[in-house]
Amino acid sequence: MPVRKIAKFLQPLGLAALGLAVLAGCNASNPTKSSGKAQEGYESLEDLYIVDCLLPGQVRRLGNMQYLSPRRAVRTTTADCRIRGGEYVEYDRADYRSALKVWLPQAEQGDAEAQNYVGEIFEKGLGQEPDYVSAISWYSKAAEQGYSRAQINLGYMYEKGLGVEKNITTALNWYRKASGIGDDELILNSEAQKEIAATREKLNAQLASSKVQMEFLQKQIANLTKEVEKQTQLAQQNQNAADAKELEFARQEIAALTELYEKALNDRNALEGQLNDMEVAYRKFSSGDFLAPQVLGKVENRVAKDINFGRYFALIIGNQDYVFLDDLRSPIQDGKRLQQILEQKYGFSTLFIPNASEKNILNTINNFYEQIGENDNLLIYYAGHGNISRSDQSRTERGYWLPVDAGKDNISNWINNSVISDHLDRLKARSVLVISDSCYAGYLGSEKSPFLFGVSGTQSEKAIQAGLARRARVVISSGGVKPVLDGSNKTHSIFAGALIDALEQNRDTLRDSALFAQLSVNVRKRSEFAEEVQIPELKPVREAGHEGGSFYFVPVN
Repeated sequence: MPVRKIAKFLQPLGLAALGLAVLAGCNASNPTKSSGKAQEGYESLEDLYIVDCLLPGQVRRLGNMQYLSPRRAVRTTTADCRIRGGEYVEYDRADYRSALKVWLPQAEQGDAEAQNYVGEIFEKGLGQEPDYVSAISWYSKAAEQGYSRAQINLGYMYEKGLGVEKNITTALNWYRKASGIGDDELILNSEAQKEIAATREKLNAQLASSKVQMEFLQKQIANLTKEVEKQTQLAQQNQNAADAKELEFARQEIAALTELYEKALNDRNALEGQLNDMEVAYRKFSSGDFLAPQVLGKVENRVAKDINFGRYFALIIGNQDYVFLDDLRSPIQDGKRLQQILEQKYGFSTLFIPNASEKNILNTINNFYEQIGENDNLLIYYAGHGNISRSDQSRTERGYWLPVDAGKDNISNWINNSVISDHLDRLKARSVLVISDSCYAGYLGSEKSPFLFGVSGTQSEKAIQAGLARRARVVISSGGVKPVLDGSNKTHSIFAGALIDALEQNRDTLRDSALFAQLSVNVRKRSEFAEEVQIPELKPVREAGHEGGSFYFVPVN
């Protein structure tokens, strides 16, 4: 059994030793994948996987004529695809050619959703090296049609410089288009402001260096030109062939210096253009920090200032009593307390699953497809073991949730974050917030971006309406992509305790990023006295279709 690391608290502060421990199972040795057969007595878990499905065409009638419409592509479960008579690739799902076969025909006909999927196929690589240039091309086609998911993806590519020259201004403009918020409502969070300041500083430094280079070249060209004119007059008087050759060499040098000067001039103009673009893009942003919660007043009946926030559902998973791994101490009591708060204070309809298996988790999320509508909100809370794995064929690390029957070195029934992401993408819910208190939970989200959460609105009615108008797929992880601390049998984990306190103490409409701001500070403070400093992370789940929307907690009373 792995050795637990017990947190040591400072006695002068009067903090008793709470028995906090790093979640066991975070460092399993190179796990392997078994045959993947379902356990005896279960239906196949393959039925719950999300695939690219080609549905048969519809038999339609036009007057007296009957005809078959083209086949339609959808993202759904293997079981649903089979029931509806669809076609999907049962094996080699990681082959990008099989995925392209489904979506490319619709994309070429101008369907924005299909174009975005094709872009994601090229960006992910799916069995080959990512093709960012092709991804950019398809994202652009969909983004130009106003498809917000593609606008988010395109902004991200510009922000990170994938397949295109890095351009923060262009990235932010695409995020702004996806947000649907007017310029007069837009503000930047502190992290985005720091990134912008650093970009400006870098551009100004490059501009200063370019100007120095230009001045130096100008002086060299002027001095050399003056000397050539002088020597030309002397050469004409002496008619010396050697002097003539030297003068020709000098003229060639002037031509080369002039070419360098013109390049430096173009570089300077380009840098000035970037700075001007930044000023135009940011001039309407306020200097405020949107993470600070603002009071809208008391709200009742899930409505605030005539804003309908929709229905709220929560799936709470507390995996504590493991069959093959070390038991954990607090997930079940963490989940029960969270369930009470969500039901009593925020009006959620909740489902709590203690000690869940792989089938329990995937089947429950899959059933939400029919139960949760387009205007609803879903919170998924997971507390339990987490782990990472990297296959021999891939350099990419994958994150996993571990069901209670998970084996230490066998990933056959570990739940890959990409499987969770696929289900989140399929759900019709307007906003989905995943809160994960486990090791390496940050792998569920995309690479951290200060700008995906940097463009937002104030807590005004207009800004909230805009936040509700877009899909939200967001994950708050308890410790990013690192191990985290478990609680004791009498206390909550550091992260769960901070989450419970924040939701209990809140009195106003609370946005996901505002909740994270409180969690981030409190978790860091609470973990300063432990052996492991814990740093939560807030990330978008782009692969699940995050479109820049927000998840809001609205107290019932």
